[in-house]
Order: sequence, then structure tokens, then C-alpha cells
Amino acid sequence: MASPQNNTAKTCPIPVSTQEEADAREDEINLIDYFRVLWKRRHLILLGSVLPPLFAGFILFFWPTDYKVTYTYDVNNQGGYDMASWNPDEKNYNMLLDQFYSEENIDRIVNKLRENGLDKYARLINRAKGKKDLEKFIDFEVLPPYADLSKLQITQAAQLEEIRRLKALLLNMTIRGRPANSISKISSVIRENFENVVPVYLIEEQLNAVMRGHKADMASIEENEFNLELTLKTNKSALEKMKSVKVEASEKSGGGVMLQFDVGGQNEYLPLGYQIQAREFKIIELEESIETDKARYDYLKNLLGLDGKLSAELKNNASSFYTIQQFNAFLAGLVDRYENKELKDYLSSLVKKVENRISASVPITERPKIYAVSKGTVKKSAIVFVISLMISIFAAFLCEGSQKSQIPAS
Repeated sequence: MASPQNNTAKTCPIPVSTQEEADAREDEINLIDYFRVLWKRRHLILLGSVLPPLFAGFILFFWPTDYKVTYTYDVNNQGGYDMASWNPDEKNYNMLLDQFYSEENIDRIVNKLRENGLDKYARLINRAKGKKDLEKFIDFEVLPPYADLSKLQITQAAQLEEIRRLKALLLNMTIRGRPANSISKISSVIRENFENVVPVYLIEEQLNAVMRGHKADMASIEENEFNLELTLKTNKSALEKMKSVKVEASEKSGGGVMLQFDVGGQNEYLPLGYQIQAREFKIIELEESIETDKARYDYLKNLLGLDGKLSAELKNNASSFYTIQQFNAFLAGLVDRYENKELKDYLSSLVKKVENRISASVPITERPKIYAVSKGTVKKSAIVFVISLMISIFAAFLCEGSQKSQIPAS
């Protein structure tokens, strides 16, 4: 029979302090076991964590160096927004990038690179998928940068519109490539495209917008023509009836028939002769308006035909490396072929604008310095070391566990 003292000992709980000390000793034993495993597998961990970063650093050290050159343009000095320049706000900047990175324009650059014996770089450009990949070779940056609207807490529409109208002052175009002796040839091809070819297709887009405006104005004139003709007919009919009114002799001595009309709630009177004169003046104004609208309609029609000829010239050369200088020569040739003074003035004005655009497309520094692009050998090797160390430690414990599982239980 068990004694009461033994029963009490079995049911008596272990003190909390004693339990915590036991847990602490167990954790200490586990940590010691971990350190033993690490020490035992130190050679695996050392080799596994050191060799990969050394190998990566070796590859990066002997990997060919990329070079970059940056051209800076004063985009705030391009003569305003017309068919020969682009307004350096965010919307038009994005349109410029879309045009430059378009598949059609990249194909032009690739073909030109191949013509200049730069097949390797042409292949790299051609393999790029989308704007993000192309930015690794050709990147743009505006100064000051446009505000990121997603990070701004703007509640008023006026403030939002004002921010959207902010304009850049400078535009940087950075070109990356290798080897060092080829970067100059590469940059010259890309510069020629950006400075001389892309503006042509911006002109084409703006020219199409101008033509749509001409058509809208012509439609407005046509719509207003009926109202003017009807008003003119009404006034002529009223004038004839006024002239047929018979005036008594007594009334003539008194200044003629007095026509009553209301002005501001008061009755006013106008002699018939004055009323006839006013109607005649009104008819003259209507006839002048009709003639003016006809002349403007004819001018817009001729202008639309001329702009259509300019647009056809651009579309016919869309697939080639057609430059703004070639387009300017085409414009200058057209000036002498037109006898209409208005169209000659329009063409002459456009020639001057294109010439201003050509002179403004030159970078601030014609021959900027070429820099070697940092490979980030130390940073990348450190990242490889951290990853390799973690993998080596995991492999050490995995090997230890595998070894223990193969030992038969006693």
C-alpha cells in the first residue's frame, strides 16, 4: 500500500522557477548542438559561402565594360508649340517617348546601325521587348522632373491642372553600349534619329491635327452660310417694303414717318429715312460677312490641299530614314512653285519654323565625355556571399540530419 507521502509527491506540481530553468538548460543544449553542427561542417560552409562570390566577382571583373554618354538638350528654347517643335510639358514628353520607342522607329535605328557596321548593337536593340528593355540602352530624363501625381494629395482641380502644365527646361538622353571605341558611332546614329528623324513624325502628327482644325472651320462656315443668306434676304425684303411706304405731305414736313420701337421699357421713335439707312447698313454688313466667309473658306480649302500634299510627302517616306532637313528642302522647293501669296507666306513661315527647330535640336555640349558604367562588383559579390552563406548553412544541417538518420537505433 502506497504511503500518503508518495501520493503527495506524485501530485505536487513542479515550481514555475524550476520549469523555466529546465527550459533554459534545454535551449542552451540546443544552441550548443547547433554550434557543434556548424563547427563540424565548417569546411562545407566556408567553401560554399566563399567560392560563389569569388567566382561571381571574377566573372564581373573580366566581363566587358559598358560605356555611356549623355546629351543634354535645351527643350525650353524651341520657339513655342507649332508644327516644328514640341511643347515640353508632361503630355507632349510622353508623346515624344512613344514616338521614339515605337516599333517603327526602332526598326529605323536598327537598320541604320547595321548600315554603319554595328550589327552586334543592332541585335541587342532588336531583341529588346518593350520600352523597359530599350531604356537599358537609350534612356531619357527631364529636368526638373515632372511631379508624380500618385504621391501628391491634391483635391482642387485647378492645382492639378497647373501641375500638369509644368514644363521641363532640359532633356537628357543617355546612350549605353560597348566597346568604348564604338560608343561614338552608336551615339551618332541614335542622335541623328532623335534630332532629325523623330521631329519629322511629330510634325506629321501636328499637321494632321491642323488639317482637322481646317475641316472644322470649313464646316462651321458652311453651317453659318445658310443663316447669313437668310438674314440678308429678310433684310432686303424689309428694305423694299420700307421704300414703298407712302408718306403724306404733312408728315414729310415734319421729318417723315416716325417708327416706334421699345428700348429699355421706353418708347422711342426713329424717322423712316433713318430706319431705311440702318437697314441698308445692315445689308452691307451681311454682304461683307458673306464675302469674308467665302474668301476664308477658299483659303482654308487651298490650305487644306497644301497640308494634304505635305502629309503625303511624310507618309510616302515613313519607312525610310527621312530627316527634317530633307523635309525642309521639300518645303523650300514648294515655295517657288506657288503663285498664291497667302500660300507662299504660309510655306515661308513654315520653312522658318523648321529651320528654327533644326538649330534648336543641337545638344548643349556637342561632345560630352564618355563614362564607364559601374559594374557594381563589390555590391553584387556581397549579395552572392549572403545568399551562398544561407544556402551553405542549410546544407550543413541537411547533411547532419541525413547522417543521423542513417545511424541504426540501439
